Amino acid sequence: MKNRIASLDNLMLQVGKRADVASVSALHPHLIVNATGSTPLLPPIEGLRENIDTADGKVFSITGMIDNLAKFTNIEGKRIAVVGAGAVGLDVIEYFTARGAQAVLIEMQDAAGRDLDIITKNAMLTMLDEHQVEQHMNTQLMAVAADHFRVKNTQQTFDIPFDYGFVCLGMRANRTGLDEIERWANANNVKIMNIGDSLMARRIIDGIREGRNVLDTLEDMGALGSREAQRIPFLTY
Repeated sequence: MKNRIASLDNLMLQVGKRADVASVSALHPHLIVNATGSTPLLPPIEGLRENIDTADGKVFSITGMIDNLAKFTNIEGKRIAVVGAGAVGLDVIEYFTARGAQAVLIEMQDAAGRDLDIITKNAMLTMLDEHQVEQHMNTQLMAVAADHFRVKNTQQTFDIPFDYGFVCLGMRANRTGLDEIERWANANNVKIMNIGDSLMARRIIDGIREGRNVLDTLEDMGALGSREAQRIPFLTY
């Protein structure tokens, strides 16, 4: 990617900087594309915010897990508990069971993978069976502690201990700073697009389609075709 960027004299990349009205307006853009993604959804559950993604803690969100993969190099035989049996939670289960961990899956609904397409769902259900994942359906997360989840089903409230716990209760759009930029863009007749998970957390294919829509918009603006036309400022954060 660095080599590809270096070969383009009409692309400017700024990293480690938050986009705001001042920095965006200084570029005099014709088109602004916001693709800031999503952040983990953290409901008001007892102990969740106090324990998740803390230094030396054992409870992680999906972003916390990705940022700390080095902690999980020796996971064989460890007990992991995952709250949420959607796409993200099942990916976490798959990652750790493939490396020899003992897994527990906790889900409020009556079945795992209800938001998945049929092919992916069948593959994930097969994975759960092959790795003998302990499953607790119709089970609600009530509280989070440093080394266990307190959960409740229709019969009882009980604790599920773990070496590592993962809370995968969905994602929400990250719109940080976007409202102000939208107001500036509308006031100055600058086209703005919000795409991908920053519009709404969905599937990868939705982000790909909306990324392709950016090219359609540029084409409609007459910004594609000639070398000179391609010099319309295009900034990515």
